[in-house]
Amino acid sequence: MRKQACDLQPVTHNHLSRWLWLLVIAFHFSATAADSVWQHVVIIGASASGGFILSEPFGGTNTTNCKLNYYFDAAISAPHGPPKNLATALLFLRPEAIAAQEVEAATNSRPTLVIGVDFLFWFCYGEGEADADRAARFEYGLKLLERIPCPLVIGDIPDASTATNSGIISAAQVPSEIARAAANRRLKEWAAKRPQVTIVPLAKFMRDVAANEAVQIRSAALPAGKTRALLQDDRLHPTPRGAAVLVLGILDAFVSAHREISANDVRWDWEGVYRDGHAVAQR
Repeated sequence: MRKQACDLQPVTHNHLSRWLWLLVIAFHFSATAADSVWQHVVIIGASASGGFILSEPFGGTNTTNCKLNYYFDAAISAPHGPPKNLATALLFLRPEAIAAQEVEAATNSRPTLVIGVDFLFWFCYGEGEADADRAARFEYGLKLLERIPCPLVIGDIPDASTATNSGIISAAQVPSEIARAAANRRLKEWAAKRPQVTIVPLAKFMRDVAANEAVQIRSAALPAGKTRALLQDDRLHPTPRGAAVLVLGILDAFVSAHREISANDVRWDWEGVYRDGHAVAQR
């Protein structure tokens, strides 16, 4: 029996060593994954992020093609998990309540990066609000965003007044130019105190696209006369191609603000991003 015990001892020791090495390797890869900002991207916001087509108000195949998560997945070339999209076109109905639910769901999922390009839109726009009321609601939206513990990319407030021509929003829902400018000033002040926050110039993107002007994102250039097609006829929501270009604009703003993140982590070919993202959305 003693000999048998001695014979077993080296085997037990080898097994123990092997398990220890496996634990070390597992911990290493776990830490590496946790350190990657791309590991768990979560998208919050409204219809531009969640996808919307006027002919499919309750969703459908064409709506799915406009969801930003598919184009983020195609654009991030670094190892990453599948982006999670919590944005909804219904945010305009109850911005305070629905946005709070989105933020809670996002933070509970332990995100490494949160994207909210149109999250604040309905905290400035909305039915029958005086400028002071819009400012107060905007502050509430910023308070919600303060709960997010990781890097955050947030869009500024665009001029969507021409969308009233399509009927997608009413004139009563559009803030005054003074209210919109005040909201964007406040956003800059708020972000300046929070180095984890990056502002995306959504207002400039929409202005350029609505005017059919050129759009340049790194080496990807879309010439004047070709960009209006990135916006749907409702003058508010991106087309699938527009979603791909918007995603690269978001990533450009984020990478430019964080020099520690390599530009090689992103695939800057918008046509390839559109093609591959659209193909996955159609499955």
